Amino acid sequence: MATSPYLIYSDKSQLKDDSVDQYIGDHSLRLTPEQKELIEYTQTLPGKVPLMLGNINAAQFFQVLLRLMNCKRCIEVGCLTGYTTLTIALALPDDGQIVTLDVDDQYIRKDLWKRAGVD
Repeated sequence: MATSPYLIYSDKSQLKDDSVDQYIGDHSLRLTPEQKELIEYTQTLPGKVPLMLGNINAAQFFQVLLRLMNCKRCIEVGCLTGYTTLTIALALPDDGQIVTLDVDDQYIRKDLWKRAGVD
């Protein structure tokens, strides 16, 4: 069985060898090129910063919930590189809006939001 390369990033509760996360990564994770690039970029950041990236499987689940609820507006607190912001924005309708807040925009990749068409 293939191993998803995107399971190594997560919050502290997700383990690389968790069989459920492995299954999700291998069989249902659907990432855009921009999402993949954001994950890879986050991994290059210094120290423990990459560990602040939210759970990728949970972010995908957020997309399902947002679509089911027909959400048009969201707020995200804590942006880091903008991965979850991008993931949420991709699930919103064309007239949707996400507001994201962070104490520092040092690592945010707005260029990838633009490339994904959600800036």
